[in-house]
Amino acid sequence: MGRKKKLPKEEENEWQEPEADMDELEDEDLLDDEFADEEDIEEDFEEVEEIEAKIQSGESIGPTPSEVSLLLKNQVVYSCPRCRKIYFRNKWIKDTVTDIYTLRTEYAYCNNCLGKTASDFVGVIEIYDKELEARKDSFVKLAKNVESRLENRQPFEKIIKTMEQNGVMYIFCNTTRLAVEIAKAIRYEYHGAIQYEWFERNQFVRAKWFSEIQNREYFKNKIRAAKERRLGMFSFEDDI
Repeated sequence: MGRKKKLPKEEENEWQEPEADMDELEDEDLLDDEFADEEDIEEDFEEVEEIEAKIQSGESIGPTPSEVSLLLKNQVVYSCPRCRKIYFRNKWIKDTVTDIYTLRTEYAYCNNCLGKTASDFVGVIEIYDKELEARKDSFVKLAKNVESRLENRQPFEKIIKTMEQNGVMYIFCNTTRLAVEIAKAIRYEYHGAIQYEWFERNQFVRAKWFSEIQNREYFKNKIRAAKERRLGMFSFEDDI
């Protein structure tokens, strides 16, 4: 069973002031990885031959050796956390690469696995707002706009669903990138305070947005009730 990633003591539950610059929201390590220049990777012919042997023996339907070099140049390889297939050339295929090569992988549920359980999501934004009833449609519209304008968006990078429960709004996403971008847009538009919680080596994320810092205390009982009902919780989180 996975456990929540522990943050250093001085950084845990770090809050950003409402008028802080948007740059404070950005995870520098994430941005550095996402926009770093591609590096030339020297091909290991023995490893390529090993992959080719697997394919010829019918062991897998993974990428051919000629495609491996293209795959290695990708900055991110998306992997389904349930079936472990990877997304390559607009389709989900059996993974015969990431166990051989050191690649940066991120999670996203494939079409066959998405929706099998209520906890099939990779990122979630929780909105705590005393004016939620009046603004909930605006939150959904803003999230949809971020989704449609996401740079180099893959077909599986989407909002899975939105819901309101007990005065709290939830936006469930299939990638951490989309969830973070929506959370940043909400804070940019409505200010307030935001808190990120990362899990499983940064493969899952929960973003909690409060319209006012003081709302954290106001919503304490609602947060506790949501945890008891496992609303917005990932499948690997411990029962509370």
